[in-house]
Amino acid sequence: MRNMLQNIVLMLVLMLGACMVVAAQADETEWQVWKVDGVEYVEVEDACKFYKYLPKKGRPGFLSYGNNKYIISVKAGKQDFYVNNYRYILSYPIKEHNGKLLISAVDMKKLVDPVLRPTYNKQAGVITTIVIDAGHGGHDAGAVSSWAKEKDCNLAVARKLRDKLKKAGYKVVMTRDADVFLTLEQRVAIANKTPNSLFVSIHHNSGRRAAKGIETFTLAPHGTTSPFARTRRRESLAGNNQDSANIALATAIHSRAIKYTGAVDRGIQRARFSVLCTITRPAVLFEGGFVSNPVEGKLISTDAYREKLAECLFQGIVAYINTIQAKPLKVRNPRTGGGTIHGGGNRYRGSTRLK
Repeated sequence: MRNMLQNIVLMLVLMLGACMVVAAQADETEWQVWKVDGVEYVEVEDACKFYKYLPKKGRPGFLSYGNNKYIISVKAGKQDFYVNNYRYILSYPIKEHNGKLLISAVDMKKLVDPVLRPTYNKQAGVITTIVIDAGHGGHDAGAVSSWAKEKDCNLAVARKLRDKLKKAGYKVVMTRDADVFLTLEQRVAIANKTPNSLFVSIHHNSGRRAAKGIETFTLAPHGTTSPFARTRRRESLAGNNQDSANIALATAIHSRAIKYTGAVDRGIQRARFSVLCTITRPAVLFEGGFVSNPVEGKLISTDAYREKLAECLFQGIVAYINTIQAKPLKVRNPRTGGGTIHGGGNRYRGSTRLK
């Protein structure tokens, strides 16, 4: 009788083990890695299989995939990447090879996954304090037009945002709360010495009279280029180790700003601005519009529009804090002759160099 029971237990263990192996195999997807000019790419089709996205009707002229929550749109040769019609600027353009669309592995890890799965991001840890940076100040007026001075607009929006956050129970640190000048290094130092914090730098733009719209910047990830680099040396910086948190925070803020202001979507972009380069906190630089544009500049100078911008920033910050949890997509670069890029339950295997 004892032997019979032991045999039954052994059979159950073996059956359970077999089921676990089958389940593990079913959960594991192989992603072909292509190498183009030293940059690793994966197939968009494989990414869509991982997220269980199907072909959808989306942005005109783009190929679109998605589900009931997200629709992504891509196009060969373009760095524009759309999620629910909100614009992102990829680090590398979408490539086409043998009829397959390829997206860089670094964009998959640093941009796409944090946007599509924000609840899997815990890079930032617990956030209890928001550091608000009103750009420029004192003798540094920033952008100036007949309708507004940037330094005044920045501070007005920052104060409104501060009040909203405090009312909601958050701690707030202002890099400046008056018309005073601070160096970029001083602003970064304030953020870096504030524990459990995130950093939002508020700015407004200047350009040709026709230029208009809202854009949000995050630090360009290590190994990627940026048209907004301050110096050549900046390109080799490792970043602030918050790439996924940065893009998730930017998404939460930027999408609400575009939706509720109706402004032109200039995209979520990557930059190596000094105020972002050496910061050790999740950080974004928000450009709330062009003071140089006759229509937008007059709008920015009004209290009502500044209130709207502050509300968008507030809602975005709170939404981001409420969604961050765990399990970021862990991707490492493959090495020739082997190597694996691990992403959750997925596996990117192989390394094929395109001619």
